[in-house]
Amino acid sequence: MAEIKKADQWSTRWGLILSCIGMAVGTGNIWRFPRVAASQGGGAFVIALLIGLFLWAIPLLMAEAVWGKVSRMGVIGSFKEMAGRKWTWMGTTVAVISLGIAFYYSVVVGWCIRYFLYAITGVIKPGLDTEALWAAFSGTPGAMVPWHILTMVAATVILFKGISQGLEKINKVLIPTLFVMLVVLAIRANMLPGSTEGLRYFFEPKWADLLKGRVWLEAFTQVAWSTGAGWGLMLTYFVYTKKREDIALNATTVCFADTMAGFLAGLAIIPTIFALSPDPMAAVASGNTGLAFIHLTSLFTVMPGGVIFASIFFLALIFAGFSSLLSMVELGLRLLMDAGWTRNKAAIAAGIGILVLGLPSAWSISFLDNQDWVWGVGLLLSGLIFSIAAMKIGVNKIWDQYIAPDSDLNAPWMFKLIYLFPVWFVIIFWWWIAQAASWYPDTYMKWLPISEYTFTVGTMVYQWAIVVVLALVTNNWLADKSTVKFEATE
Repeated sequence: MAEIKKADQWSTRWGLILSCIGMAVGTGNIWRFPRVAASQGGGAFVIALLIGLFLWAIPLLMAEAVWGKVSRMGVIGSFKEMAGRKWTWMGTTVAVISLGIAFYYSVVVGWCIRYFLYAITGVIKPGLDTEALWAAFSGTPGAMVPWHILTMVAATVILFKGISQGLEKINKVLIPTLFVMLVVLAIRANMLPGSTEGLRYFFEPKWADLLKGRVWLEAFTQVAWSTGAGWGLMLTYFVYTKKREDIALNATTVCFADTMAGFLAGLAIIPTIFALSPDPMAAVASGNTGLAFIHLTSLFTVMPGGVIFASIFFLALIFAGFSSLLSMVELGLRLLMDAGWTRNKAAIAAGIGILVLGLPSAWSISFLDNQDWVWGVGLLLSGLIFSIAAMKIGVNKIWDQYIAPDSDLNAPWMFKLIYLFPVWFVIIFWWWIAQAASWYPDTYMKWLPISEYTFTVGTMVYQWAIVVVLALVTNNWLADKSTVKFEATE
């Protein structure tokens, strides 16, 4: 019989909602959403993304919330409780994929901290060679390590304090402040001469683009990476909810709040690029880090009051990234608590573990790029696992027994769209495989050395295979270890 321990939980519903929004809103909302929206036809991409929320994100987040609320255990234990003991390996696979992201995501938050300090100390100024600055920072071995360590120490201290006094308190500050900063940046951007063209490009739908498959594939990928659907993070947060928490309404709220953050970032970034950049499309096509740390940083050096707005921009990135990182570390922490560890010991162990396993990404940008590729695309696999488990348990049963009784949103069709997830998985996964094969036409199944085969099909398949095999081998052992449930109040 599983042991049950009382512990800290969310003190208010708003604390839960803001924390879940923080879980979903990350750096991808601020640097990927605007870039991809601009490169994929603006308004057409936005329409496809909104549809993707219903076809992808909302059903998966509902499933995650059910797992956490019903099982009162972390990702591994929840699959044992919900799907059956022999399916514990599924939870292990999801957990490793999410923790794999945490290992390098803390490094990315560290980048944002470093650039915020560049802004407030006057390094970002007229005449700065932003490409040289980024190359020196990212290309110097060890330069990123101190910022990774600082980030993980801060995350560990906050999680050490628990749910209501740690996670809830910090997210009540981070998330409202983040949205205020995005609004300030958007207002400033749209006061720049020439910004109207950026607005038109961002929002005006080119209806013919809705017929392009790539627009839909990019939109669904953004939904997967941005909302946290299938990561197991929503699951972890719902372990600590009260017994009658509304799953359907909260999942829907989180998805639309996450999308709103992307819209606000787009309102800030796209008009700025079109107003100040001599070649807007080069900036849009420069990739996530190129957009944030080279092109936008360069534009801040020529914008009136640019130092102030550079500071706000990088602080917003810190807040967005850090709030997401906290949920990833909490996921690992919860797994240890399921095995009987106290929160304090689990927080220290999870913090040190992620810090150490993140050092290779902090040392080498090519290793980080590889891990982003492997586990970023791996999120598709996590989503597939949740959808298969939901169908095994019974989609109608989950809605009728676990969602509908406590929901003010009576829309069972939204959850039942999870039946379609395997279709989306096949289409989008095949698209990523085909792209990777085209990048390495003769060596697409090779994976070592990682610095040479950073984005191959092979590097994904082999690393995933290692994880799945280990998850299967340790299935019974982890099922035996995951025994401690959280006891919620009414």
